[in-house]
Amino acid sequence: MTAFAPDPPILTGRLVIRPFRPGDAARVHSVIRARDRFLPPGAPGHPSGVSQWLSHGVHELHRSGQGVHLAMETEGLVVGAISLFKTLWGAGTTEVGYGVHPLHRDRGYATEAVRGVARWVFETTAMRRIELRADRGNTASLRVAEKAGFVREGVLRAAELGEDGPRDIVVFGMLRSDLS
Repeated sequence: MTAFAPDPPILTGRLVIRPFRPGDAARVHSVIRARDRFLPPGAPGHPSGVSQWLSHGVHELHRSGQGVHLAMETEGLVVGAISLFKTLWGAGTTEVGYGVHPLHRDRGYATEAVRGVARWVFETTAMRRIELRADRGNTASLRVAEKAGFVREGVLRAAELGEDGPRDIVVFGMLRSDLS
């Protein structure tokens, strides 16, 4: 396998995790206008780019075989996004990242999505490891990783450069054998 194939969608208790599609345009427009930051990297900064992004841009990662960007949907509303990226098929590794719309945080959606995607990855691919990296100061993301069953493996000091300077990144990992 050289690409993730989330078709049919990944179903969890409350979420449908699926590829973004053109029908998501209205929701993506409103998110961009409100300057909410939870869409995958590469999402347009202006509503005029939404159609092109939903038709092509959001799917480039999947077409390249390096990962996939997926929408988290509940009750017909896109409440977040989750991505697999930095995928090395030969090594059996990938990384997961996620974001939830500010109005839908603190409901457990990120944890549920990460668990669901991790289970799906291990059930449908030969991946042996999923990494999750979070800013050391992002307590919510650290909690998501732990609640989803990822093991804290260490800290990469000053690994990312933020607006306020270098930031430490906590690395988590999940192996196929960690799934419970």
